[in-house]
Amino acid sequence: MTLLLVRHCQTDWNREPARCQGWAEVELNEVGRAQARDLGRALEGRGVELIVTSHLVRARETAELLREGLGGKLPLIVDPRLAESHRGEWETRRFISIMREESEAWRQYREHPEAFRFPGGESLLAQQRRVLAGLRDCALDGRAALLVTHGGSIRLTRCFLQGVGIEAFHTTETVNGGVDEIETDALARRIDAHLGAGA
Repeated sequence: MTLLLVRHCQTDWNREPARCQGWAEVELNEVGRAQARDLGRALEGRGVELIVTSHLVRARETAELLREGLGGKLPLIVDPRLAESHRGEWETRRFISIMREESEAWRQYREHPEAFRFPGGESLLAQQRRVLAGLRDCALDGRAALLVTHGGSIRLTRCFLQGVGIEAFHTTETVNGGVDEIETDALARRIDAHLGAGA
């Protein structure tokens, strides 16, 4: 069985000059809504039985449009563990301003993501642990699930799956509406072992 991880579709803040979204509530723009409708049609026939989404509005809106495209009857669960990192004082600000005004913190974020905590927010390590716990529970559920989440959550999942650590957070890219496919075979056991080792 597989889990499909979908990054939410486009918001105005994903466009340049991009802004730090984090837990800020930003709706999809018209491009993003079209992306979600197209993706829903593209996923027909994939056997999706369940949709699980982050609680943030850009993910929930993506999930609802995907659900419509898949017939409108699939169960939809909101799981805050799939959310983007809570980015505290950086949220709503343009990235270019953060780089200019907080150059040392930005350097730490880029060079040592494994040890970084967003000012007034959470660490990438804490985010990874909650995202993985959400993935584990979806794997244990046994239904083919589509998980609507965020770029940072997907990057942290890839770091875990590839065994490279959060140090590699910035070496991978995600796109709005992109899909990652994850095999669930032994996934829950791997996650439990990882979370236990980090306790």
